[in-house]
Amino acid sequence: MTEALRTRRSSGLIVMSNDVSGGRPFAPQLLRTSAQEAAERLQLALDSGAVVGTWVWDIVADRLTGDERFARTFGLCPKMCASGMPLKKVTASIHPDDSVKVYKIIEDALLSGVTYRYEYRVRHLDGDYRWVEASGRIERDINGEPVRSLGILLDINSRRIAEVERDRLNELLRIFTAAVPGVVYAKDLEGRMLVANRGTAQLIGKPPEFFIGKTDLDFLDDKDQARILMETDRRIMQNNASEQIEERVNLPDGSAAIWLSTKAPMVDDNGKVIGVIGSSVDVTARKKAEEAVRELNQTLEQRIEQAVLEREQVEDALRQSQKMEAVGQLTGGIAHDFNNLLAGISGSLELITKRLSQGRVGDVDRYVSVAQSAVRRAASLTHRLLAFSRRQALSPKVTDVNALIGDMEELIARTVGPEIDIKVVAQPDLWPALIDHAQLESSLLNLCLNARDAMPNGGRIIIETANASLDECVDPDHGVAAGEHLSIRVTDTGSGMSPEVVAKAYEPFFTTKPIGAGTGLGLSMVYGFVRQSGGQIKVESAVGQGTSVVMHLPRHTSALAPLDAEPQSVEEPAHRSGETVLVVDDEPSVRMLVTEVITGLGYTCLEASD
Repeated sequence: MTEALRTRRSSGLIVMSNDVSGGRPFAPQLLRTSAQEAAERLQLALDSGAVVGTWVWDIVADRLTGDERFARTFGLCPKMCASGMPLKKVTASIHPDDSVKVYKIIEDALLSGVTYRYEYRVRHLDGDYRWVEASGRIERDINGEPVRSLGILLDINSRRIAEVERDRLNELLRIFTAAVPGVVYAKDLEGRMLVANRGTAQLIGKPPEFFIGKTDLDFLDDKDQARILMETDRRIMQNNASEQIEERVNLPDGSAAIWLSTKAPMVDDNGKVIGVIGSSVDVTARKKAEEAVRELNQTLEQRIEQAVLEREQVEDALRQSQKMEAVGQLTGGIAHDFNNLLAGISGSLELITKRLSQGRVGDVDRYVSVAQSAVRRAASLTHRLLAFSRRQALSPKVTDVNALIGDMEELIARTVGPEIDIKVVAQPDLWPALIDHAQLESSLLNLCLNARDAMPNGGRIIIETANASLDECVDPDHGVAAGEHLSIRVTDTGSGMSPEVVAKAYEPFFTTKPIGAGTGLGLSMVYGFVRQSGGQIKVESAVGQGTSVVMHLPRHTSALAPLDAEPQSVEEPAHRSGETVLVVDDEPSVRMLVTEVITGLGYTCLEASD
């Protein structure tokens, strides 16, 4: 008697075995299929496409045979696979994460099923896992016991990869839409809602599960509105072009609103339109505001014209004020120096007169030397003031910036006043720069005056120089090449500026000083000079923490040009006599002195005032 024994192997798979001692095998005709059935299965395999193998599993003998494609798919030897292999050896190629599920599906099919289909990953000869779909059928004997299974393998690797990517993109889209304010959504080609954010649910007045997977006609109460929305979506997908439109929407509370919607076709990697995406914002309040603005346009235009006229008048006044302010600041700053120089000259002359009247000429030479020294200092100062006040195109020269700042230190100190402490921190071996001396002096003085105004109760101004690369200091502006630059930093301990004020600091006529205390042109003039010199300027400030203004000037690699020096004494020419010289000067004292000197040289002089 034949006894069908079902035993559960360690793998969890139910297999069949027969005890044939004294019994009889099952009828062979039960294992045969008709030619029509075989043809149908063959046609099924051919029609399915992407077939990568077929197999027959003799369940009773636990021998699975497969064609060459099946063997390649599972990474098996084709000959061994053709002659038959145990199921366990074949399924060893299945991904560990999928094997338990595969055995469970086979077990269920052996117990009660007829057909089965499942997807899993299988390891190829190259070691990579690929997705396949197995479709099989269980054949049973007259007692209903499983005896054989036939099936085919389909390559679904590309599809599964696409599904994973789709799921990933859907999750990203879900996260994105949840984070974006307003209304954000995506629909498929049929207009079914794929994903939507919280704003969409609030607009519709129902939870996402109510409208996801449905069209506007399915979930909107106003069918006319739904048809208009869907027609717009279809037009955008057909034209494959984005649009920005205003849509009237009926809200859940019964009120109406105007929404500004931006819609665009959603395309796949091949550029094929697969849906539409959109975002909308409520512009009802804005539309009302626009209407109010239109009503005020006429009076507003008149106000603007009046404001422009007043601004032009103020700008003219400020320009004149700037000229007067510059003169006042300079003259006030150097008045003490000139008074000292004049005191030295006047005192020396008085002492010379007194000693000569007393017949004491021993100290006359010393007094003359003091007076001449004061005259040379006055001439040097006058020369610097003339250079500072030039109004002409830039005349760049290779400049030792440290030396220039050193020469200006006393002038700056006199200009800002005794309440301000001046400190210069110069880097040794500072690179030279090709700049206009006078404009740099003007810029430094402007920055120091601004620093002084920020410290009404006194403080400190630090002038620093350093070598640096521009891309290490600030982000290069357009047209300013990165590279080696030298920096001049003017720092004060004043009240500082807010970020809003710093953002407007370079604007002409922008000032935070009281009326009459500044024109707002100083820093813009410095900005123009630095940019014209191929450099860059930056303001660093915080309220209550002072301000630093940094000028970055390009390094110049040529040799230094000699700096302007004080007038040098020259060798007197040989005295001549018998010639006549016309001396013309509108200042009588100067004309008299020049005449005396020339007459002393043996010339005959004629004087004229003009």
